Amino acid sequence: MKQALKLPYIKTYFWTNSSTVLTWITRRELWSVFVANRISEIRKLTTSEDWLHISTDQNPADILSRGCGPKQLQKCKWWQGPAWLQNPKEQWPKSAVNIDEKEVKIEKRKSVISANNTELESISLQLARRISRFSKMIRVMAWVLRFQPKT
Repeated sequence: MKQALKLPYIKTYFWTNSSTVLTWITRRELWSVFVANRISEIRKLTTSEDWLHISTDQNPADILSRGCGPKQLQKCKWWQGPAWLQNPKEQWPKSAVNIDEKEVKIEKRKSVISANNTELESISLQLARRISRFSKMIRVMAWVLRFQPKT
């Protein structure tokens, strides 16, 4: 919108009534693929300091989802937002954010750690196990080394 209206230097704030989403945006953790993709897009365009919490009853975006008729819509705060939004930022109410850690952790990426331990055996040890006579092992080893590239 700022680009379309040619207002690139206007400070923009983003509001959410979801404490979970606010936590996803502000914490630098590994989230599930779906959440991580959305959060990375948000972080490309904004900073976490641009995001603020608004209580559900103050959130004008929720008005239409609660059922609002056309006559009610003409006179509601959906058009301007809450009255306090007209005040300087310092006078905006500080909304207490109650983080539901269970809900936040649902979208945390699960880490799987696997270890593979492979023991590599040298050719000379393999030959020693298969060939019982030392003289025969020396001849076989000389034959093998004949085809090894010289570097």
